[in-house]
Amino acid sequence: MTSTVQPASALRPRLAVTALFLANGSGIGLWAATVAPIKLLYGLSDFQLSMVLLAFAIGAILTMTMTGHIAARFGSARVALLTGLAFVVVVPIPAFMPSLVTLSLAILLFGACNGAMDVAMNGHGAVVEKLYGRPIMSSFHAAFSLGCLVGAGAGSAILAAGFGPTATMSCAGLWGALLVIGFARSLKVRETGPREASVGFALPSRAALLVGSLAFLTMFAEGAIADWAGVYLVTETGTTTAIAAWGYGSFAVTMMIGRFAGDRLVHAFGAAKVVAFGAAIAVVGLAIPLALPQVETAIVGYALAGIGIANIIPVMFSAGGRAVPDHPAIGVAMAATCGYAGFLLSPPLIGVFAETLGLRVALISLAAALLVVALATPKVLGGKRPSLDSSSVPAVD
Repeated sequence: MTSTVQPASALRPRLAVTALFLANGSGIGLWAATVAPIKLLYGLSDFQLSMVLLAFAIGAILTMTMTGHIAARFGSARVALLTGLAFVVVVPIPAFMPSLVTLSLAILLFGACNGAMDVAMNGHGAVVEKLYGRPIMSSFHAAFSLGCLVGAGAGSAILAAGFGPTATMSCAGLWGALLVIGFARSLKVRETGPREASVGFALPSRAALLVGSLAFLTMFAEGAIADWAGVYLVTETGTTTAIAAWGYGSFAVTMMIGRFAGDRLVHAFGAAKVVAFGAAIAVVGLAIPLALPQVETAIVGYALAGIGIANIIPVMFSAGGRAVPDHPAIGVAMAATCGYAGFLLSPPLIGVFAETLGLRVALISLAAALLVVALATPKVLGGKRPSLDSSSVPAVD
């Protein structure tokens, strides 16, 4: 039997999902601020750092491919909570590792927990969005961006105070634990669609694959900005790691602002126009720090990139959830696996390119990826505005 729930009744699960996105974003923001200090602490070359970041990517991709099916089998709320708890427990571990080998292993585990949490919280977000009966995915991703901003700002302040990676990543774990545990009871909803009998793998549908391809290119740029913006500013401008953290910080600020307005923009102009125009703005933004490698101009450029990229991924994840209407978590997982493959593979790939071509040349690929998104989006998404099916709406327990 289908239950129809008024949006006001869904406030608690919406806030709980928002808390998960905020916790995850805070951890990633603090990690982004910590990458440059870790590079200096271990004396890593660009290539060595890329190999360490590759461990994060491998761990995440291994868990993302199965998390959607696990959520469909056991319930998206339960899996979102468990993966959130795993993330906040694991996030401080890399900062305590005594050697490069143990650091890489710890980051592999960190990546695995992050990948699982990403798919689980987006999948449960798609369930709650269906409960609401209108698009709210951009607001969840706005919370992630707010978390990235909080994390980058806290990381910058901690580093400026003379502390190191242990302090930054410990703060990420403690703050994340408060959010996840504090809202744990509010996550649960009653999902009225059928659950899978077993956990397995499925090839993406054509629609999900096309959406995932755009997500891959977008998150290729986003992932590289998170891990290499600070390194680029330190390398090219000679600024301190604390100030360099605000390269990514400006990106997070404008992304957050754009996502708070995202749902209204998509309704007003349509998903395709919002994504294509945003990607074009991001291309311009990413070109600025490459052409004018100064701290002030780089911060402006990354800010433009943030406002442009802001609503691309929420649109893609909502589209992925609608591609598999009976199990939104699986559809999100299909799109997210493609997207996060870009997010996670770009940092090590940029490191490999930087080792041979130079970092500035390597970062040109980010603008090129978003140019493809701007040109391809009208054909992939068309001009339709998103609509949510009111059938099979979950209900709050």
